[in-house]
Amino acid sequence: MNEMNSKTVVIGMARTPFGKLGGALAPLTATTLGAVALTGAIERSKIDPSEIEHVTFGEVLQAGVGQNPARQVLFKAGLAKTVTADTVNKVCASGLLAIVNAMRSINAGANTVVAAGGMESMSNAPYLLKDARWGYHFGDGALVDAMIYDGLWDQYFPMTMAAQGSKVAAELGLSREEQDRFAYESHRRAGEAHAKGHFAEEIVPVRVASKAQDKVVVENLPKQGRVRVPAAVRAGNGVWEHEPSTEFTLDYARYAPFVTGEQPHVVVDRDEAVRSDISLEAMAKLRPLEKNGTVTAGNAPGVNDGAAAMILCDSGYASEHGYEPLATVIDHATVAWDSPYIALTPAMAAQKLLERNGLWHSDIAVWEINEAFAAVAMTAARRLGLEEGLINTWGGAVAMGHPIGASGTRIAATVISQLRKRGGGLGVAAICSGGGQGDALLIRVE
Repeated sequence: MNEMNSKTVVIGMARTPFGKLGGALAPLTATTLGAVALTGAIERSKIDPSEIEHVTFGEVLQAGVGQNPARQVLFKAGLAKTVTADTVNKVCASGLLAIVNAMRSINAGANTVVAAGGMESMSNAPYLLKDARWGYHFGDGALVDAMIYDGLWDQYFPMTMAAQGSKVAAELGLSREEQDRFAYESHRRAGEAHAKGHFAEEIVPVRVASKAQDKVVVENLPKQGRVRVPAAVRAGNGVWEHEPSTEFTLDYARYAPFVTGEQPHVVVDRDEAVRSDISLEAMAKLRPLEKNGTVTAGNAPGVNDGAAAMILCDSGYASEHGYEPLATVIDHATVAWDSPYIALTPAMAAQKLLERNGLWHSDIAVWEINEAFAAVAMTAARRLGLEEGLINTWGGAVAMGHPIGASGTRIAATVISQLRKRGGGLGVAAICSGGGQGDALLIRVE
């Protein structure tokens, strides 16, 4: 094991169910979904929200969301104005990198308690009118789908990642039948995991208000955090002496995305896209997304909404304050390669991570490799010499969905959940991201 033994532990985690495009979570913005996940993680950690010093959240489709979406999340979750925030965009790896950034900050001693996560509302991604600022003087204009352009389109070899995925799958010798079988197993496993309650440690049900826009029905508003001046600041120097005007004092009850009382609502408590009625015969009838290709709507993830969050802190702080560590975030590795070959990068990042920590594949009890497409997870397993049955044993993104900014946090949480059910061990969460990058996270449960 690497002598750099991380002192960052996870003390709480939560995620929303993942919704379909235009589905039950579509009325909620990405930052509201992020606030739901964050308040769930805070409640489960049993930490006082005033102890959180920093929030880092991943989001990819930020057009039209507003300034610094992570800062919006912390205000919506009731945290104090003195909590700092940053928003991460590393495409599909954004939610994983948020955890990594939290780990780095805690290990460096810059922060003691950090909230990290990821969010996406692909249903609410806007269309862009790119030339409207200076006017259209002659000819047609075009609306640009921000969901595709900012999230699913390769800027270096201009085409969708699905088109590239199909070409790369053919190059790597992955047949349509193999990909369909893997996708079928993803749905079967996810359905079984839901039925057995395996995601109970992760998912918080969301009660989406039917008549109030962008609101979630709760029993009580989240506990608000207290304003905390940094401990290093000398008292009485005048720099921090200021009270905002009444106009600029936030009324949390009005601003919050949460409403209480008897409100009509829809309960969302499981991933919408998981199919219990799926069959290989039905999947075989789906048309490929690319002419003569092998990637279909059946062996690729959907376009989804959702969020996930974790509360991380220094292990000594957790011990001192009586917080139960769920897991330790040990180390992270990242790689970059040819942009279209995202199928190769999760295995590359994972191998780099293992070698740096002096580990073998057999030392890892749980593998979560994000199913950007079935072909990505299959390729990663083969390159690492793993049986496909050893990865994503509770299903993956093909079944559960892939809200791109949130998936990295989700797979890390699933690694923790599985390790805890196994009684401990080491796990790896690996993910590719647009532009040809890959990230892998090493996690330990005692």
